[in-house]
Amino acid sequence: MIDSGTAAKPADLESHFRYLSGLLLGIGLCFAASIPTIERRSELFAALAGTVVVGGLARLYALLAYGIPGTSHVLALGMELVVVPLLFAWQRRVALQFRS
Repeated sequence: MIDSGTAAKPADLESHFRYLSGLLLGIGLCFAASIPTIERRSELFAALAGTVVVGGLARLYALLAYGIPGTSHVLALGMELVVVPLLFAWQRRVALQFRS
């Protein structure tokens, strides 16, 4: 529980929300930029996927510790812990086929 003496101000929360949203946009743009040469982007794809999965694990911890969030957050959790690892596995398979 946050102590009311140290609670974030609305401007602080808005700033933090915008910053994190910008990071997510940047990650998404990097994923999109890797598409044309996906077979040669294994390291970039792995770093991006790992970042998303770590964020998903943090979201899963919050779910377990504080309860089930709204639908959009649960769907995001599914994307972070199911869809992104599947995309990572697919990219690896494409890269291996390209090398052959």
